[in-house]
Amino acid sequence: MAEATEGGTAAKGGGSKLVPVLLGVNSLLVAAVLALFLLRGGSGGGGVGHAEAPKGGEAAKAGVAGKPGGPPAPGPTARLADFVVHLRNPDTDRYARLSFEIEVGTEEDKARLAGFTPRVRDGFIAYLSDRTFEELRGSEAIERTKNALEEKLATMAPGVDVRGVYVTDLVIQ
Repeated sequence: MAEATEGGTAAKGGGSKLVPVLLGVNSLLVAAVLALFLLRGGSGGGGVGHAEAPKGGEAAKAGVAGKPGGPPAPGPTARLADFVVHLRNPDTDRYARLSFEIEVGTEEDKARLAGFTPRVRDGFIAYLSDRTFEELRGSEAIERTKNALEEKLATMAPGVDVRGVYVTDLVIQ
């Protein structure tokens, strides 16, 4: 029933397969452009795929993504052995077990901190044993404790660039 045209192709029925092929190619091109856009961070240039690592001493100043003013790149950490302290509570005996990691600026600072470990442990234990259950309970209390311990570290380990004190474990009984 198909009638032949002058070029010898069928006018009805079979049609051309060119349209579905073009639709498939077009879909692939749109997907490729979208993927490129997302990998570049949503705006022209300078995204995830094109960030350059800071060179030399610029790493600490530049930040994680290599952008000035961003957060500094993380430094090495020193893990202190677990602390178990008797808390100052008049009514009941309460104990706290805490673990800390101290972030420093360089590997040299980490080595210097290791020399002060007995002094640091002594200072941490003295500070923590003067705390009550309520003074260690909650995120605000933990933040206050970390800030106080950072201040103590400045006097207990002079010359060490301490960037942060992190509580990695806390159990109060």
